[in-house]
Amino acid sequence: MRAFIARHTKTLFAFTGALAVILAFYTGYLEGKQSNTMQPVTLSCKDNVLDKLSIPVEALANGVVAHAAAAPVPVPGTAKGKYMGSKNSTKYYLPTCSAAKRIKPENYIWFSTEEDARLQGYTPGKC
Repeated sequence: MRAFIARHTKTLFAFTGALAVILAFYTGYLEGKQSNTMQPVTLSCKDNVLDKLSIPVEALANGVVAHAAAAPVPVPGTAKGKYMGSKNSTKYYLPTCSAAKRIKPENYIWFSTEEDARLQGYTPGKC
């Protein structure tokens, strides 16, 4: 027996290591399968933050934040913000940008901050 172990030490070591890895993986698999209780994730935001972002609180009912971000809230044409975008695009610009000047007035969407634009699904445009 000693001669066999001496001749096959490396093979036995590799086999023992592989067996330990397989058993550890299978044990983790069984543990994960046993405790498969998924809990929903709820994201919340204070009302004073939502007021600054022009996102209506009603849009966030039942914890559905994704719908509020997907539907931009246009500010009436009389009010202006620091950044502007188009209802037909996902980019926002400074009003002095040449790309912003090509947006039709009826498609204007105004944002008070860059964060407001990003939360509503817009990304910075190139000027």
